[in-house]
Amino acid sequence: MALPSAEPRREAALLLLAARGEAGPEARERVAQRVACAIDWNALILMADAHAMVPLLARRLEGSARVPKPVLVELCGRREKISRDARAMANALGRVLDALDAIDVPALPYKGPALASSLYGDVAMRDFCDLDILIRPRDVLRAKEALAALGYVPEYPLAAGVQGAFLRAPSQYHLGMQGPGDIVVELHWKTDADFPVERDDDAWWSGLATVRVEGRAMRAFSTRELLLVLCLHGSKHGWERLAWLADVSAILRAHDGIEWDWIFARAAALGCRRRLALGLALAHSLLGAPLPEAVLRRIESDPRVATIAREIGSSLAAGDVVFRQGVPALLFGLRLHERTRRRLALVYNAFLAPSLVEWTRWPLPRALYFLYPPLRLARLAFKYSRRTVPQGDAVPAKPA
Repeated sequence: MALPSAEPRREAALLLLAARGEAGPEARERVAQRVACAIDWNALILMADAHAMVPLLARRLEGSARVPKPVLVELCGRREKISRDARAMANALGRVLDALDAIDVPALPYKGPALASSLYGDVAMRDFCDLDILIRPRDVLRAKEALAALGYVPEYPLAAGVQGAFLRAPSQYHLGMQGPGDIVVELHWKTDADFPVERDDDAWWSGLATVRVEGRAMRAFSTRELLLVLCLHGSKHGWERLAWLADVSAILRAHDGIEWDWIFARAAALGCRRRLALGLALAHSLLGAPLPEAVLRRIESDPRVATIAREIGSSLAAGDVVFRQGVPALLFGLRLHERTRRRLALVYNAFLAPSLVEWTRWPLPRALYFLYPPLRLARLAFKYSRRTVPQGDAVPAKPA
């Protein structure tokens, strides 16, 4: 599976090489050949920032005599800021986990500093903006109180009457809280609203792996679970950031004995094989991530995967960031869903199911909950009737 067919933009091609995560003389020679081309360095830095790729690009270019010194200085400065922020967030994560441990709430941090430590051995090698922590559904309110004691407040304050409805809503799976230093913690009771990879039982929680983050042991997904979680997250957001594919590539390069039968069986049970296949296809075709022939055949068994991968691959090869909202996001999600029931649920959630905005703006009594669907529909109609910029053109402000 070779994507895309067109020659990548020079700056994007260099960024793709940085995302591959390869080492050795051949990898350095490929980078040297790209650097020797006429590179628009300002465009490259902006592209790297948009794709959360500054740390990986800086590591790939450091020591290169052909890169202009001002470019290296700029990248170094940006990398140092990312490093400071990452270590501050890792320290904050430790304090949050201590607070949750104190009330016997098991927690699994993923993405952010935990993923950076697991994949790259350094929390500063990923550019992230929040802390994602998985907890059990029954522990959400206790965890919320523990974070409140540390100075965290909900990003969307919910009245007591609607908080229960929010936590029970099938489309909701995390609660954002902002704390000291503007650090945001997302408490997840599912990794994904539709495709939760984890299990909510004591055996699963007690059997988790561990990763060391800044010298501290923390719970972690197994390799097979983490790969599936990352593919689902990236596909859900249309792989708008190259750094997400770099993470997938890093796993595939680091682990030879991946349990592919388990991964595909779990994806089939959840109804998300296409999302898994999309992430694997892009990592293989764009970043050269190794995949067994049997896995490639499974990917190619769904022709829609190649079509979607070609579209996304072309955007990434051009250095674009395609941020889908509104109708474009809905249409993209419909293409990824494999089951009619899921498609219908997606349409309902997009237009009628109340979100944090409705619950926060209109905290209705339970007897009037039936008003939320028309309120949401009216709000969306008003919102998008005022849009002047076509959806899909905006660039996301921060990485996950």
